[in-house]
Amino acid sequence: MATPASPPHGSAAPDPMDDSVPTSVAAACGGDGPPAAGLVLVGRIVPVPGAPVAPAQAVLFRDGRVAALGSEAAVRDAAGPGAEVEVLPREAVLLPGFVDGHCHLLWCAAAAAQLDLRDVDSLDELARRVARRAAELPPGTWIEGYGWDQSRFDPPTWPGRALLDRAAPEHPVLLRRVCRHVAVANGAALAAAGVHQETPDPPGGRFVRDPETGELTGLLEETAIDRVASARPEPGFEERLAGLLEVIRTAHAAGITAVHSHDVHRPGELGDVVALYAAARRRGRPLRVALDVGWAAFGDARRWGPSGHGDEWLRMGSIKFFADGSLGGRTAALREPYHDGDGAERGLLRHPPEELAARVAEAAAAGYQVAIHCIGDRAIDVALEAVAAARGRGGPGRHRLIHVQVMAPEHPRRLAAAGVVAEIQPRFLASDLAFVEERLGPERCRYAYAWRSLIDAGVPVSAGSDAPIEPLPPLEGVQAAVTRDDLAGRPPGGWHPEQRLGVGEALKAYTAGAAYGALAEGLWGSLLPGAAADAVVLGADPWRVAPGELRSIPVLATYVGGVPVFRRR
Repeated sequence: MATPASPPHGSAAPDPMDDSVPTSVAAACGGDGPPAAGLVLVGRIVPVPGAPVAPAQAVLFRDGRVAALGSEAAVRDAAGPGAEVEVLPREAVLLPGFVDGHCHLLWCAAAAAQLDLRDVDSLDELARRVARRAAELPPGTWIEGYGWDQSRFDPPTWPGRALLDRAAPEHPVLLRRVCRHVAVANGAALAAAGVHQETPDPPGGRFVRDPETGELTGLLEETAIDRVASARPEPGFEERLAGLLEVIRTAHAAGITAVHSHDVHRPGELGDVVALYAAARRRGRPLRVALDVGWAAFGDARRWGPSGHGDEWLRMGSIKFFADGSLGGRTAALREPYHDGDGAERGLLRHPPEELAARVAEAAAAGYQVAIHCIGDRAIDVALEAVAAARGRGGPGRHRLIHVQVMAPEHPRRLAAAGVVAEIQPRFLASDLAFVEERLGPERCRYAYAWRSLIDAGVPVSAGSDAPIEPLPPLEGVQAAVTRDDLAGRPPGGWHPEQRLGVGEALKAYTAGAAYGALAEGLWGSLLPGAAADAVVLGADPWRVAPGELRSIPVLATYVGGVPVFRRR
């Protein structure tokens, strides 16, 4: 490869990202594509990870597509004398570009400008960070933060309004938990949103109240967060674009070439989101996007077009629903009470089951794939009932159940019979090991994060990060799927190791599997002839490294449409 020598596997370069964008990238984004003669990459090529497709010696990228694949001699012959040739380092492997099957890129961009609270380990530290930010900002300016997790506090205590009132009495404060299904606000933020003690809970959400006094604690669950967040000023287009460009840069450095991103939540947002991704391409940051649109913006989606509508860069994905919340935030809907709760707490359904079923059926009849967030076993029941109500209504089918985190023993079989795609986030397990056994109890843990059971039942699996909930790099999730530990070797041998995936299965879930979930098979997620010329060069063979080192494999280069968008220095 015609680049400076890359660091050995497992080592860290001072700054591995090359910010320079080749002039050919801008041309490719504008539709001109790479040079007509094409680019030949020679080395170990794995066209479809986890599938019975033999590795190849070379691949030809031409006009943004895979034009030839096979032996070096055959591919060079197909390319002709004018093609550019790059030879991969001996230890490197070329894979299809990673497809993140579930993320929120515009949330990632917004979170980068907020207080990072992911490493906070106490209420005192949380208050100190808010107070420091308040000292830097004029009174009345909103302070937003993201990433706190009460289960990691010492002691594990929920934050509240009084804590934030003391830290920032003159600033509205809204801090989202790492799952984004729970948040905490101070009195100024509640007042700005018109929320007071007599304000009724919104459908699908809750303003948490003190059980003795009835006063608002400041904790917000599910749709109650939206009520408070709607009071803050919205950032401008250029500010949002700057954040998106940085997030796509990070995605390229992680080998990601396509995403299924939920970025449209409210009516009126769709046009701006489409414009943001188009502007990012014009500025040299191309990414293929299947766009999820929340039910609240269903009318906008209908005016734009059905699932699959768009072009090779941005297409309509699914209509997104939430059946429940999060396990860490205790809003995941469970059949039986939380093991560490009061004996009655079972989480929260975001919609009455009959309402969810009717809306899912309406979306399917209008030509849309449907994606339903369901973490608890009760939510999975409700989601399956909704998908059954949509059967035969039209649309592309192949609906997706997102997370399917806490299953009952019969759920893998039921998912397979329903023909849905399971959209999993293996990196969740590494984070959730801190509390999952206490939260669920030993019996339900046997069927939690049960990826092997899904695959053995014949359920198509798509994998993603759910960034910014978890880190964006796919190799983090690949390692979590293979080791089932906290990524530091705990517990030894993995948590319920019978549910581990093989390396090929995990890589397939982040390539061809995620492409299938996005209705983009044949275009994304493979390097077979005719597919998009999107690829990632890994600095070591993931089938040959120790499982605990998978996430340390360096990404040497990323190609989108046959054009390099990232090279490691």
